[in-house]
Amino acid sequence: MKHSELIATLALTKLPKVGCITARKLIRYFGGAQEVFDKIHTTTNPYAKTTSKAFKQVAVDTALVAAEKEVARIKKYHINWIDFRQESYPTTLNQCSDAPLVLFYSGQPIPNTTRIISVVGTRQPSHQGRVFVRKLIEELAAYNPVIVSGFAYGIDIEAQLAARENKLITYGCLGHGILSCYPKEHIKYRSDIEQTGGFLSEFWSNEAFQRTHFLRRNRIIAGMAQATIVVESKHKGGALTTAYYALGYQREVFAVPGRPNDKAAQGCISLIKTQQAACITSGIDVANALGWTEQTKPVYQPKLFVELTEKEKLVLAHMSDIPKHIDLIALEASIKVGEVASLLFQLEMKGVVMAQAGKQFKTT
Repeated sequence: MKHSELIATLALTKLPKVGCITARKLIRYFGGAQEVFDKIHTTTNPYAKTTSKAFKQVAVDTALVAAEKEVARIKKYHINWIDFRQESYPTTLNQCSDAPLVLFYSGQPIPNTTRIISVVGTRQPSHQGRVFVRKLIEELAAYNPVIVSGFAYGIDIEAQLAARENKLITYGCLGHGILSCYPKEHIKYRSDIEQTGGFLSEFWSNEAFQRTHFLRRNRIIAGMAQATIVVESKHKGGALTTAYYALGYQREVFAVPGRPNDKAAQGCISLIKTQQAACITSGIDVANALGWTEQTKPVYQPKLFVELTEKEKLVLAHMSDIPKHIDLIALEASIKVGEVASLLFQLEMKGVVMAQAGKQFKTT
């Protein structure tokens, strides 16, 4: 993507009254974000003409200057990002009309899979709730899903730590810029999670924690997933917001029943009673409802009698059975992308690696 197109894309959603839904429509109509700014005031399209009122020169200049500064920070801090027009953008999330135009991430590129589960719940879970989450993830491990949550206190962090313990990929959706960490106490978990998974955010790198951000990020948690599981939730709370987003996206929602007099169970009981969520008591219930069969995790074993050059061995040392983007492989191996592309081709011909969608590669 051209430098100017990234700036224009970022600037679009910083304009007053131009959200992700409108920005996507405009980009589709004009053919690009830069074209939106260039042609918005000369269009005869009724919808675009009405929207052009938001493109006042002062607002446009302010948004573009801010976007230029963000792109400078992206380069300075080597921030990974995905545009919604790229193949590597999460398929399930891209099906949501209000999904972010640009998604920032740390850790590993998002795997090309739809077998993604969101697990959410209260920040103040009961002991039983914590135990249940651990058991749930352990039972789901046989089906090898990606686990998505909010990296918050309580059910969220329990689910993500359980995912790591069961060797599952997990991603945390953040309510602030990708360079920050909230809560600060959880920073000790970031590097471990980033070994196979990572963190996602639509917020610019300098955007700090705000409570309203967490409501917005909940739509990403729901949109990423094939299904959302609510373990414990009070009558009101962020977990229920995530469930309602999932319902709006026509995704499956599951809820864990609790004791009728337990405050932390009221949200789940309400979802079940109103038939907005299916009642589950195990990971097997989830797998059966989604029609999943168990998946054997591939274990990399070097092919017998395959001779590798030193550089091929170096590239292979930075790969695993989890797909990784070619740019990240090149960065970690300190080899130019063009040369890595050639080395990956040779390794593919030797049957040692496999090409995946979105310029990602994994070991066989």
